[in-house]
Amino acid sequence: MATDILELHPGDDFIELFKVLKIQGWVGAGSEAKMLIADGHVLVNHEVETRKRRKLVPGDNVIFGEEAVLIQASDRAAPKVEPEPQVTKPKRRPSLKF
Repeated sequence: MATDILELHPGDDFIELFKVLKIQGWVGAGSEAKMLIADGHVLVNHEVETRKRRKLVPGDNVIFGEEAVLIQASDRAAPKVEPEPQVTKPKRRPSLKF
């Protein structure tokens, strides 16, 4: 079993367990992650974890099936994500009906 690394950037004190499953691509949606966690399919530090919002900190190890990820602290700032420009629709005048 190979272990991936998931870095927490400065300012991020923790990450919730269900988000790790989503970020790693182990599930397609948060609801699926929450269900699998509640059913006892996820291990944290080699123990079954059923708390969906368990706060993971550097040093925690998450195992799901044959996949594993180690949470580590990073010195690097999180990559900046540019927000998508919002398309504004022209305002329409209200129609008056008599």
